[in-house]
Amino acid sequence: MPSEGTALAALLAVMPPDDGADEQADWDAMRRAWGVGFPSDYVAFMATYGAGGIDDAFGVLTPEAATEPTYGQELGSMSGETAVMRQIWADEGGPDGLNAGPEAVIAWGVSCGADILGWLTIDDDPDKWPVIVWERHGWPHWKVYDCGMAEFLRRLFAKGFDECPLSDASLWGEPSPHFLHWREEQRRLESGIDPYTGEPDPYFGMEFD
Repeated sequence: MPSEGTALAALLAVMPPDDGADEQADWDAMRRAWGVGFPSDYVAFMATYGAGGIDDAFGVLTPEAATEPTYGQELGSMSGETAVMRQIWADEGGPDGLNAGPEAVIAWGVSCGADILGWLTIDDDPDKWPVIVWERHGWPHWKVYDCGMAEFLRRLFAKGFDECPLSDASLWGEPSPHFLHWREEQRRLESGIDPYTGEPDPYFGMEFD
């Protein structure tokens, strides 16, 4: 459990990890695959919450020791979303005034508004990496925030930015966000229960032509 004063401790006070689980990531394999270490708040987040969804409006991606997405995993995975983010940068250009290229980004999250969130890996110290957002419905599309991923989420819930940093405002100012580990979400879905409301899924087991 993180000590008081850390970004993750502040996030825990807002979003309890009751439905989280240790992702048990192989960080040495991650470092070998990506050629960099990863921010300590993300490492702690994975040990406390794991990968999963927040109120069915945001997804925190699972750490992967592979930089190329496998077939069928082009979207919704760290490697897949990183590839998409880098391709957008290559095709459309990155943030104005930034002396970096597409390989400088690694994705860690996605929103229900089709935004992609990542780190801008322009410092040797991963704990100094800012969050970079490709905001699908924003302008300019690229925005850089001088904070880590845990602090970014806390500020999102607290309206701690000048404006909502995402295309969808479902979590903007949300006082009690609910995190759900992806395995628990899958278990509930397979049980015919809406993962976030706890209500029975009226369409569970139905087949449609």
